[in-house]
Amino acid sequence: MNRVTFGSAALIAFAVAAPAQAADIGTAPASKVPLTAASPWSGFYAGLGLGSRATRTDAVTNSETIGGIPQDLADGRPTGASFDGLGFRASSFAGFNWQFAPQWVAGLEGDIGFADQSTKRQSQPFSPGFTAFPLPRDSLTVKTEWDASLRARLGFLLTPATLAYATGGVAWQRSGINSICVDNGCQSVGYSPGVISASRTRAGWTIGGGIETSLGGNWFARAEYRYADFGAAPFTISRTALINPAFSPTTDDFDLRMRTHTASFGVGYKFGDPVVAGAPAAPMVKAVPIAMSWTGPYLGLGLGARALQANAAAKSQIFGGAPFRIAEHAQPFNGTAFRANPYAGINWQFAPKWVAGIEGDVGFADRTATLDGYPVSPAFGTFQTTTDSLVLKTTWDAGLRARLGFLVTPATLLFLSGGAAWQHDEVISTCGSAPCRRRFSPSPPVIANAATKPGWTIGSGLETALGHHWLARAEYRFADFGTSTLSISRTGTFATSNTIDTFDVTLRTHTATFGLAYQFN
Repeated sequence: MNRVTFGSAALIAFAVAAPAQAADIGTAPASKVPLTAASPWSGFYAGLGLGSRATRTDAVTNSETIGGIPQDLADGRPTGASFDGLGFRASSFAGFNWQFAPQWVAGLEGDIGFADQSTKRQSQPFSPGFTAFPLPRDSLTVKTEWDASLRARLGFLLTPATLAYATGGVAWQRSGINSICVDNGCQSVGYSPGVISASRTRAGWTIGGGIETSLGGNWFARAEYRYADFGAAPFTISRTALINPAFSPTTDDFDLRMRTHTASFGVGYKFGDPVVAGAPAAPMVKAVPIAMSWTGPYLGLGLGARALQANAAAKSQIFGGAPFRIAEHAQPFNGTAFRANPYAGINWQFAPKWVAGIEGDVGFADRTATLDGYPVSPAFGTFQTTTDSLVLKTTWDAGLRARLGFLVTPATLLFLSGGAAWQHDEVISTCGSAPCRRRFSPSPPVIANAATKPGWTIGSGLETALGHHWLARAEYRFADFGTSTLSISRTGTFATSNTIDTFDVTLRTHTATFGLAYQFN
């Protein structure tokens, strides 16, 4: 259940910190929230959201028959593969709130999201485990499209204008596969059809949390994270061999297990009474006067997730001392991991509604993406064992950024940030199978290359005051670490087997964070 707690710890921290705000009230240097604020959160609302959806998808082969003969899947071949991916997501949401106590709000909400994302594995015309034709024009693609949910919500008013909430309910995800078998190997057997597609709408469950804060009047902003689990769905790929009857039919049965992580920022409109001061509606919540300046240093802790978009593309291969012509061959190394990050910075409120600053953070997220059956590069595969692999592991990251924010209310800051970023990663080549060791016995079984890559990052977020010193935030950032070139060299048992493979690794990350900070002023 650790996957469903990305935002939960941060939201609990917000709720614990909020009651302490009364002790933090002091002399106000800059801006004030009104002494009394009406909080009629009850009513209908609707809005739009933008963000991303990270998909964790595992394909596992259950059975395979070739020419009607069941194949032995316990012979060491890799029968599983990851199809993780990440895509931009736009969503619309609508719901109803009921403020049943001065600081408690319950409700019901539905949403629908659109994110067209696909992950393709080359040389995979059937399911994992069937690798007779390692040719790049053959592939298996997993695609995700729209999603929807219907959820209950329960929220606690940290201030009359700021709501921290948990949400959970039923969810749906539209997904499908696309299998292509058209390269030379498939053509020599005469597999038909060359292209097979299938789609499913899968039901599952979702849980998450978020923060909503008033922008004034009837408008509010929100930041939300949700985890969803859609279980395992069965798929079948079956082809007839028109040229070689010994391969007819070839049928693979496999399961796709799918989980998603969605992070979104949204703007909504509440119908009826406004959320903040000025509305005569009940129930009324007396607000503690928040008199604060945004100027000063701060220190905080964030919890969230980091989604990795990585791609390894074969560039060249020298085999036995001579260049070996290889077709374009690339494989994804995507993944999502829980991330914790301390951060520190300083703000300068240089105008009544404008805040500038600088901030640094260090994030920790341990994520490993594995390509089984490829001990040297995406173009060099043994294809028949899980003890040969190519691994991309990402660990810590860091950033140093400038910030510029606009105070939409005296206690709510919308900000942009950008600057330098660093990501530490490691590429690990493992040659552990008997065939691989026989060919490359002079080389060590494991070869690792570690590096800290510089890059750039840009993002935005929402920060709201919980009192004179406490600040809650939700933030999204994109980082690009460019493309680096790696070489893996293995010495063969015979000189004709010496190999040097060169490939490019492109690395990008998306981070979503809920944070709680203390400002010293």
